[in-house]
This record gives sequence, structure tokens and C-alpha cells, in this order.
Amino acid sequence: MKKTITFCLILVLFQTSYGQDHITKGDSLKNIGLLMPAIMEYGGAMMQNPTVEISYKLASTSALLWTSHMRDTAFYFLNHALQDDSTLEALYNPEFLSLIDDPRWEKINDAQIRKYEAKNGAVRNDAFARALFRMIIKDQGLMYAGNIERRKYMQNGGYFSTPAIFPVLAMEEKNKKENEEMLPNLLDKYGWPTASEVTEYAAAGAALIINHSSYEVRKKYFPMLEEAFKKGEAQPLRYAKMRDRLLVEEGKEQIYGTQLKFEENTRVPQPIEDPQNVDKRRAEIGLEPLSVYLKERFDIDWQLTQEK
Repeated sequence: MKKTITFCLILVLFQTSYGQDHITKGDSLKNIGLLMPAIMEYGGAMMQNPTVEISYKLASTSALLWTSHMRDTAFYFLNHALQDDSTLEALYNPEFLSLIDDPRWEKINDAQIRKYEAKNGAVRNDAFARALFRMIIKDQGLMYAGNIERRKYMQNGGYFSTPAIFPVLAMEEKNKKENEEMLPNLLDKYGWPTASEVTEYAAAGAALIINHSSYEVRKKYFPMLEEAFKKGEAQPLRYAKMRDRLLVEEGKEQIYGTQLKFEENTRVPQPIEDPQNVDKRRAEIGLEPLSVYLKERFDIDWQLTQEK
């Protein structure tokens, strides 16, 4: 009996390990844009050890392929992945951009918001939250393809590797323009979205979208964000990014170090006011040291002696 149990445990561990190898390989393939091979690897993992995690990976990767057949696949695995999920993560995952105009997406929205509210309490402004989630996906949804090509652009000395990137960039610009037209209408109607009204995730989206809009839009609505931040209803990083960006656009030095530029094909922070004290200012609003932020977010090594 003990031998049988031991054998079964070894078999389970072997299958789990083998399945994890498929996941790791699938993630690597996805990171470089090889979506169908990645799906094959995730499928292999699913056969070995079916889990919610793999279902979600299959859903999000299938959605990136944009075809009607793969959208069907994405919805199939997404519904499976979300059966016991009461979070809102799927509703603002940019990899689901190809799904948001499908009627099945509204059913996903309805189900996830109901489950979230059952666990966390009512979303006070449901309509605003849904609109913000949709805008987040539209803002970020083409960055997967765009960022792969941008990396190649840097590797190729300033040349894109395929002309296919240009319609992607045009679609990205179109989505951002639509967001820029819609969000001010919502802000004028509802005011700045707060975490208590639309959830923290949706509220963060407003600053994200405005930061990708025009200077005029940022200048007009920054006071709303600043007021919400002072009331504890806005994330420190969103506040810092918009504050810094406005300063840089006005030809001034930034104060939190969030804005970057290229120097000799290397990203570095834009000029910082009183850089020796930048970490003090960041700590005052709840941010980690700048060197940690730059390393974790952008793999940039930045060191400057701080005054104590």
C-alpha cells in the first residue's frame, strides 16, 4: 500500500514538473511574439495538470491572435478560469482587447462585478467603473505587439523589423484619441473617480489615460487628481507621474524622477530638481526609493548619494 501511494505521489510530482516546463516555455515564446507555439505549450501543460492559471494563460494568449476562432477559444478558457475568481483583473487586462466588442464580454463583466461585490461590497458607480475598465484595455491593448517591435527597433539601430507595426501604431493612436474624447465627458459628469466609488483599479485608469493624452487635458484635470490624492483616494505613483510629466512639459525639472528620456540609446531620468533629496520627496508621498523604482520597472541602474 505504501509503495502504491509513493508511486502515485512520484507520478503527480513528475506530471506537475513536466507541466511547469510547458508553462515556462510557453511564457518565453509568448514574450517574443510566438503566440501559436506558446498556446501549444500551454495546451501541453493543460493536458498534464489542468489548472485555472493555465486556462487564463490560454485565454489571454488566444485573444492576442484576434481571429474569430481564437476569440471563441479565449472565451471558452476564460469562462473556465473565472469560475471561482471574484477579482476584477480580467476586466482591465489589455490582452483581452479583441474581446471587448463581443456580446460575451458583457456577460464576463456582469459575472465578475457580481462576484466582486458579493465579497467586497457594492461598486458605487458601476457605469463609470465599466467605462474606465474598457478605456484601460483600449489604452494598453496594443502594447503587446508594439513593445515587441519597439524592442526590435532598439536592437536594429532605430529601424522597425516589419512594416506591420505601422497599422498597429495607428490603431493604438486611434484608441487613445477615442479615450481622450470620452474621459473628459465622464470626468465632467462624475468628477474624479475614487477608489471608494469605482474600485482602486478603475480609478487608477483615469490617471493612466490622461497621462497618455494631450498636455492641455493633463493640465485641466490634474487638480482633480491632486485633490483625490490628498484625500487618500488616488495612488501615489499616478499622482507623481502626472505631476512630473507636467513639469517636464513646461520645461521645468521633475521632482519624483518618474519621467525618462533616451541618452545614447539608454533610458535615464529627465532632469530632477534637487536630486539629492528625491528619495525624501518620494517617501513623503508613499513611494519607494528612485533607484529601486527604476531597477524594478525599467531595469535601469541609477545611483545618487542622498542627503540625510
